[in-house]
Amino acid sequence: MKIKSIDTSKDFTLKDNIFKVAMNSQAVYQSVVAEMNNARQGTSSSKNRSLVSGGGKKPFRQKGTGNARQGTSRSPLNRGGGVIFGPSPKYYFKKVNAKTKQLAFKCILSDKVKNDSFKVVESLPNQPKTKEFISFLRKNNLDGRKLTIVSSEIDDNLSLASRNVPYVSLVKANSCSVKDLFDNELILADVSALEDLSNRFGGKN
Repeated sequence: MKIKSIDTSKDFTLKDNIFKVAMNSQAVYQSVVAEMNNARQGTSSSKNRSLVSGGGKKPFRQKGTGNARQGTSRSPLNRGGGVIFGPSPKYYFKKVNAKTKQLAFKCILSDKVKNDSFKVVESLPNQPKTKEFISFLRKNNLDGRKLTIVSSEIDDNLSLASRNVPYVSLVKANSCSVKDLFDNELILADVSALEDLSNRFGGKN
């Protein structure tokens, strides 16, 4: 499969076993949910009435005061008492098989290529100027759309130029996640990223 770069119209070859794979929405769903779950710390915590220290003495006698009966001052109804149904530490880790995750990457890349949402560029802007970066996006009809730029290395100048553009995110080809590639309208990859993606997911044609 061939794809033209948007800046020089040069043809580049895409491997069919990466960029021409039938969509498997279940693999994509499992991988994205697992990544989002695994990003959660799960450390939020609170004390219920049994964990709050003190409260062993009955606040007042059972009968004769006119108040509702109470057995502890650490009741959730009282100031300084426990929390009703508060959060507790939880382990959110979700395992996904390596082959399933690999398939999810290929499905997303293939779907982007199929829908003309995967663009290739020979060279990205290398000046730390947001104005020039915006001009580059407008020139190539990329502005105003949620864009993920994939490169083998994130250049400092490119990072400085794009960090104030809210709809643009930068990721490395060797470490990008399924969610990075999925959560956008367009993917813009440079030549080095194409090679890294092929090496990462390719194997043999």
